[in-house]
Formats: sequence, structure tokens, C-alpha cells
Amino acid sequence: MKTIGIISDLHDWHSDQIELNLKKNNCKVLRIYFDELIFSFKKKKLFFLNDNKINKLSGLWVRFIKSGSIEEITTKLTILHLLKESKIYIHNSGDIIEKTVDKVRTTGILEINGIYSPKTIVWFSSKKQTLHLKKKRYLVKPIFGSQGNDIVMVKRKEDLKRISPTGSIFYLQEFIESEENNTFSDIRVLVSNHKVVSSMERISKNFITNVYKGALCKKKKIGSELKELIVKISRLFDLGYAGIDVKFDKKKIAILEINGIPSWKGMQKIEKKNITEILVKDFLKKIK
Repeated sequence: MKTIGIISDLHDWHSDQIELNLKKNNCKVLRIYFDELIFSFKKKKLFFLNDNKINKLSGLWVRFIKSGSIEEITTKLTILHLLKESKIYIHNSGDIIEKTVDKVRTTGILEINGIYSPKTIVWFSSKKQTLHLKKKRYLVKPIFGSQGNDIVMVKRKEDLKRISPTGSIFYLQEFIESEENNTFSDIRVLVSNHKVVSSMERISKNFITNVYKGALCKKKKIGSELKELIVKISRLFDLGYAGIDVKFDKKKIAILEINGIPSWKGMQKIEKKNITEILVKDFLKKIK
């Protein structure tokens, strides 16, 4: 019988569903909190002192990492890196989380590999910059933000003077217009094991279309071109599973963000098939 760990700073509905489906597949399940871990280095691996069962894991599912100090974040990611070095499958690994949680790195990887995303400019706020912005709307996003928090829309370069960006880094991204009948929308695609599991349109009166900000969800069928692009991105980032946010910029597909620790509770409400069941079966295939 496999022993699977679900590690998180917060266990919620998602941990409940993962545990339920893992047990249906004859797995033992350990719920692990990052801040409860005590570990040292023994027998050529990371050795956990607070719970010996953690040392015998067959696989580990990463659910949520909250914001914190540099030391807290890097230690949590180091735990994931070292467990991977110990030949334990991590879903998603520290490498993948680093590539997807950092918006600068995500955008850079997409652009270097010829995948279109909105025009983005990054600079240190301590240095005054002369920007020539087109007459468009722009979003200032926190590099490590999630769930639509702390995003600010600006229309003129003068607006930037009133903003103190998180971490003293400006990440300025051109806003792709999607407003229609006073509503905004984008598409979230859930991918697992390099295949599309489900997709939905997120609709909101606010330019921030995250479900946690009150956006409505509607089932969205996507075409073959977008599916192929999603699979390409999944392979490029070596994703175990992820939520990929998309907008159409006229006729071009624009990738907005890649969430390496996605939620799917909102998507499940409009999806007939059991999303967690699919994700868990894909996860167990990785362990085999």
C-alpha cells in the first residue's frame, strides 16, 4: 500500500477531495503542514523527526504555499527539492513551482520559447524610468501574487508614481481588452499529465476575473489550436497539473499566467466529471 503525503500551509476542500480519492485507490494518506516539520540530514537524505511516516512516502502532493519571508519560502521549496533528490515524486515539484509562481520567470520562459503573452515591462522601483506607454490600460501585478490580490490598473505613466509595488519591483503588463456589456472575461484551462482536463470562462464586472474575487464560471469548450498550445506549455514547464489562464488578443492566443498549485472547486461546480478523480489517477500514474 502506497503512503501519499498532502503538504500545505492550509488544508481545505481540495485536500479533502484528494484524500478521499487517494483512499479509494487503496493509498494511505498523511496530511502535512509545512510549519510542523522538523528535519535533519541522515542516511543520505532528508530525515523527518516529527513523524517517521513522512520518511516512507511514495509521493507528495503540494497544495498551497502561503506568502512569507524569503527564508520561509526558500526553506519550503528546499524541502521539495531535497525530497525530489531522494527519489520521491513531488506533484508539482519545487522546480515547477519556482517557474510558475514567479511571473517574471513565467513570462520570460514563454517569450523565449515563442509563446505569446501580453507585452510586459519589469524594473526596480528605486530607479526612475522614462516609459513611453501607448494609450492603453495596464496592470501592475505582484510578482508572487495569487487569487487576483494586489493587482492595480493604470492608464497613464503618471499613475505609476502613486503605486508602491510589492517587493519594490514593477511588473507592468499590457491589459488585453475583453470588456463586453460592462463585463470582463478570460479562460482558465486545467491541465494534467499534459492533457486538458476541463476549461471554463470566468466572467466578472471587475477586470480581475478570479473566482475568489467573485467571478462567475461558465463551461467553455476550447478549440484544437488552444488545446495544442496548452499541451505544448505543459510539456515545456514539465507540469504535473496546472491552471493556465488565457485571453484572445484579436486572433492571437495570449497566455496570462500559469498556476502550478491551482484550485478547481469553482470549475467542479460546472463540470459533470469528477475532476479530482482524474487528477488523482494521473498523479498515481506518475508514481508507478
